[in-house]
Amino acid sequence: ITMKEEDRLAAVIERIENEVSIVPRGAYLRLASGQVVRNKSFEGLTVAEASKALSYFHFRPPIHLPHKPLADRAKMDKAIDFLDTIEDDNPNAVSGSENHILTSHVYSNFTVFFDLHAHTGCWAIQFERGSRLVLVKSLLWLGYVHYNLPGTNKYGSIYVGTGEYNIDLPFML
Repeated sequence: ITMKEEDRLAAVIERIENEVSIVPRGAYLRLASGQVVRNKSFEGLTVAEASKALSYFHFRPPIHLPHKPLADRAKMDKAIDFLDTIEDDNPNAVSGSENHILTSHVYSNFTVFFDLHAHTGCWAIQFERGSRLVLVKSLLWLGYVHYNLPGTNKYGSIYVGTGEYNIDLPFML
């Protein structure tokens, strides 16, 4: 199969955006019409919220959310909690399988969340400048960094990587 480099590159970029493009919880709202809009009253995450994986949403149509138990979905705010959290990247969060071990390790100034048996959902949450800057880094697509300033509506992300999926992550843990 012959593929042009620009087609291959476009496919890699689309995959990266689909798997790791994230936004803080509350930054976007889903209106009753189903339209998704930027939340003009978003004031940012608190420092405590910014340290939790459940405070970050994948900015793509939800994959795991429709499979959550109805009781869990009933507790959610339908206007805000309409996307998958990065915490949901752990297949154990949806399937309930006992074969996955979700753990986290706290180092000097950052926490790494990972599933010892899964190849998705691996993130490092790091605080810089005290707690004035939070970096959420993908450990699967090295080079993807989401940043946000707690207590403000300033956030964003960038990918500066090689376009290679980190298949070695399970061996690095």
